[in-house]
Amino acid sequence: MNMWKKLEIESKEVIDAYTKHRFHICDFVFSNLFLWSRGETIEYQEIENVLCLRGYYNDQIYYFMPIPKEETEENIAAMKRRIESILEEKAPICYIPEYWWERLKEEYILEEARDSFDYVYQVEDLAFLKGRRFAKKKNHISKFKRNYPDFSFEEMTQENLEEVKKFQSQWCFCRECEKEEVLRNENIGIVSLLDHFEALELKGSVLKVNGEIVGFSLGEALDEEYVLIHVEKAIADYPGSYQILNSLFLQQHFLEYRYVNREDDFGDEGLREAKESYHPVFLLKKYNLISKR
Repeated sequence: MNMWKKLEIESKEVIDAYTKHRFHICDFVFSNLFLWSRGETIEYQEIENVLCLRGYYNDQIYYFMPIPKEETEENIAAMKRRIESILEEKAPICYIPEYWWERLKEEYILEEARDSFDYVYQVEDLAFLKGRRFAKKKNHISKFKRNYPDFSFEEMTQENLEEVKKFQSQWCFCRECEKEEVLRNENIGIVSLLDHFEALELKGSVLKVNGEIVGFSLGEALDEEYVLIHVEKAIADYPGSYQILNSLFLQQHFLEYRYVNREDDFGDEGLREAKESYHPVFLLKKYNLISKR
C-alpha cells in the first residue's frame, strides 16, 4: 500500500513531475506547498499515476484536488476514484482550478471558493505604475524616496540571507504571529523557504534604509509568462515601503514576464481591498468539490 509521506524539500522532484508548468494558481507550486508544509503538515501520496496531497488546518483535514500525471483516460479514471474515496471520508477537496472545474462539473457538485481566488496583474502595471489609476501608489513611493533618500534595494543572496531571517523574526515578533495560526504557520514556512532559497530556485530582493532591512520579497517564474510572488514583508512604519518593494522587485527580476500572481486574500477584507486597489486584470478562480451528482 502506498503510504502518506511528509512533504519535504526532497519531495520537489516528485511533486514537480505532476505540477510544474501545469498550473498558474499558487496552491500547486512546490515552493508554496513547501511554505505551508510544516505549519499545516502537508503530506503526499502517489497512487496509479495520481498525486494526492492533504493538510491539516485548525486540526481539520483537507485535501487538494488529486492530480493525474498525464491526462490519459486511465489516469483520469484513477483521479476520480481518489476523489470518490475522499468524499467517503467526508473531507473537503479544495483548490480546483477552472480548467478542472470544466472537466468535473458534469459529474460533481463544485462551489466557488472566493476567498481562495488568486489575483493576477500585468507585470508592467505593477512595475511602473503608469496612469492616473496608480497615482496614489506612485505618491507613496515618492514620499518614501523623499523621506529615505539613502535607501538601497539589493538582490537577495547567500550573503544576506541570515540578515533577512533576523528581519522576518523581528517582523513576526512585532505582529505577534504566535497568537494567530495563519501567521504562525506562514512564519515557519518563510524560514523554510529562506533555508532552501537556492534549491527552490527563488528570486529575492531586500529593501534597506540606513543599511537596515525594512522589507523583502520572494518570488519565482512559473513559466514563460507567469510570475508568482510568495512573500512580501515590510515595516509599515516606513510609509511607502510596501509600494516601492512591490514595484522594484518586479523591475529587478521579472520584467520579461507578462503576468504576476499575487496569490489570494484569505477572505481578509483589508487584504482584499489592498489587492483590488492594484487593479488586477483577472482572478484565477478556484472551487471546492462538494459531492457527486
